[in-house]
Amino acid sequence: MLLDELMSDKVFHFFSEISEIPHGSENTEAIAEYCLQFAKERSLEAYRDDYGNVMIFKGGTKGYEQSESVILQGHLDMVCEKRPDCSKDMERDGIDIVMDGEYLRADGTTLGGDDGIAVAYILALLDDDGSISHPPLEALFTTDEEVGLRGARALDASKLIGRRLINIDSEEEGILTVSCAGGVRVSCTVPVTYKETDASMCAKTLTVGGLLGGHSGIDIGKNRKNAAKVLAEFLHDAKGHVKINIARFLSGGRLNVIPQTAEMTVCINKAQAAEFDNLLADYNYCLKAACAQTEPDVFLSSTDAAMPDKCLDESSGNTVVSTLLLAPDGISAMNTDIPFLVQTSSNLGSVSLDDAHLELGFMIRSNTDHGKVETMRRLTALIESAGGTVTTSDDYPAWEYRQISPLRDEMVKAYEQMYGKKPQICAIHAGLECGILGEKLDGVDMVSIGPNMKNVHTPDEQLEIQSVKRCWEYLLQVLERLK
Repeated sequence: MLLDELMSDKVFHFFSEISEIPHGSENTEAIAEYCLQFAKERSLEAYRDDYGNVMIFKGGTKGYEQSESVILQGHLDMVCEKRPDCSKDMERDGIDIVMDGEYLRADGTTLGGDDGIAVAYILALLDDDGSISHPPLEALFTTDEEVGLRGARALDASKLIGRRLINIDSEEEGILTVSCAGGVRVSCTVPVTYKETDASMCAKTLTVGGLLGGHSGIDIGKNRKNAAKVLAEFLHDAKGHVKINIARFLSGGRLNVIPQTAEMTVCINKAQAAEFDNLLADYNYCLKAACAQTEPDVFLSSTDAAMPDKCLDESSGNTVVSTLLLAPDGISAMNTDIPFLVQTSSNLGSVSLDDAHLELGFMIRSNTDHGKVETMRRLTALIESAGGTVTTSDDYPAWEYRQISPLRDEMVKAYEQMYGKKPQICAIHAGLECGILGEKLDGVDMVSIGPNMKNVHTPDEQLEIQSVKRCWEYLLQVLERLK
């Protein structure tokens, strides 16, 4: 099957259309207008709230007119990441979809299957001429999900009357997600001081690459390396042998993405350059050995750099290394009731140096309020001990498991009818909007589903074609049952 042939399918057609529209977080004006125009062309009632969330309403088909409404929900924004050699401006350019065997991917960038496929599913349903049986539909397209679930937080839900909600923002077929973690974004600032460089020094740029990165919730349990932590480990090991002064440091940028790369410029004594290179080679050998099974392409490299005018003094350099090493990153606790579920985690998503401060950004997640508070307490104590300050934003609640769920029961029956087996019922350690929507829609019954996706939030993102088709058929079966 060719890509053009695939795009004749209604779901993939809409996925292709929205992929042509830039829709990264905080850049969703155009895709929101597209949705409103879509509704206008089909004479469907539509509404856009003050934050930019879009709602579109469609009546039930014959025999379903008086049925209870179903809310179908996804988010308009995507994470915009690209390869270093990709020249695309993701603020202005669309995505170039590539068909790669059984998967769709993008040329050099994230694909936006998270959550473009939800938008495509819902638009395909709203576009239907009546051949699909369904109750009244309330389509909810939230915005800025990937930057703290801000659209859901600001949502004016007064026009939504349904109390059955299907969220289409999961990434594994055959799983019904019924609970998720809450989270909070944390910004930390630690003061640093600089000194002038001198003629006895030479400069090196250290680069970490080859890491897989990934989603800070979904992939945090896979024990993937954090690029900033790699640099901190090397500096800690090397500083007892070679005097190293940090001049520049940059890692990551998005708090919900495990950093794949990091870059640092350091100043060392020229007489110790050979020893520095030997230490780097030794550490690199150990790093590759430690990551051989999980991230075999990891590397830490060094190249000569132009000499900067200043670098951190010894005290500030030690503070930076110690803070990075001790900062909570990765798994803090596993859930004791649900096998293999991460309960509490922290992701050191961004690191940078300016003229006076070390800036750190974290995404803390937990399926319990206690876990989130405990991790915040540890992080705050660490930063304050270094003379720094901590601020939080986008704090959102967990979506707790519901013992009685008629929607879940019907979705299980629909799955059994199609596949002859039960789906997996699970909780996840990612932040879905369901926790916030549950607070805004009193008594709402929710389940999250989605097709198979790999490596979301990275340029290696893949969307399985046949899984998209199967999930579409499953969604239709579910709607048919919800009379």
